[in-house]
This record gives sequence, C-alpha cells and structure tokens, in this order.
Amino acid sequence: MKKKAKAKKDERINPVIMAIVVFALFYAIYNSVSIIALGIFGETTIGTLTSYSNRIDDRRAPSNESRTVTKGYSFSVDGIEYKGHSTYRSDEAWSNLKEGETRMELISYLPFFPRVNKPAHLVDFGELGVAGIFHYVVTILGSVGLFWMLRREIWRKKSRKGERSDA
Repeated sequence: MKKKAKAKKDERINPVIMAIVVFALFYAIYNSVSIIALGIFGETTIGTLTSYSNRIDDRRAPSNESRTVTKGYSFSVDGIEYKGHSTYRSDEAWSNLKEGETRMELISYLPFFPRVNKPAHLVDFGELGVAGIFHYVVTILGSVGLFWMLRREIWRKKSRKGERSDA
C-alpha cells in the first residue's frame, strides 16, 4: 500500500516548480528571439539614459565579464515616448549618473512594436560575432526542445494516470 502511495506522489510535478521552469524557458526564448529580431529588423534612434550603475563582480574575470551594468533609458518614436532598461555583463565603467545628469545612448527597437528595444550595442551582430549569434540560436532551439520534452512528459504521465484509473 505504501509503494502505491509513494509511486503516485513521485508521479506528480509540483505546480510551482512547473510554473518556474515554464516561465524560465519562455523568458529565454523571448530574450533570444528579441535580440535576433532587433539585430535583423531593428531600427536605431538616439535615446537618453535615465539611470546608470555598474558594479564589480570579479576583478579577475575574462574580458567583458568583470562588471554588471544596469541602464534605464527613454526614447521617442513617432512622438510617443518609450522607456526600457537593460542589465548585462561588461567591462564598461562609466561613473554613475548624478541627479539631473543625462547621457545619450543608441537604442535599437522594432519599428512595428517599439516596446521591444535594447541598447544598440547589445544587438549589433558585428559586436556579437558568430559565437554570440550561435549562442542565441542554440538558446532558442534548446529552450523549445526542453519545453517540448516537458510537455510530452506531462502528457505521458496524465495518460498513464488515466490508464491506471480505468483498470
């Protein structure tokens, strides 16, 4: 009797864990697709940095990985102002913005949906290089594959559960 109860418990997937995994996979897909779409279809405009900060994470890290940079920015398209923010790893070390200080930044956005936007240097294929583009393509394919496997496993467990209750 205890084995049956334990087997049933092992078959269930915690819904909170499932939601976290699904959210993480969808976020990875969204982020990678937006980077590639901005690189291919994006237009560039000049935006204004509204906030900037960086922190040192590891002084001995390889190039472009020693700091975490966070930027908040705003830009206008067809008279409508859009805001965005971005966090990434870099060696960029500007001083933080003081009260009332502004800086200009190139922003890439999708002309048909400007809410999808990022600083231009993060989506420039020349700066990303082949390895960067490959990374985003593999992230998309891997996340879709993992999501497909997860969905298949859930359906398999549901069908097994239905077969056992019929018997």
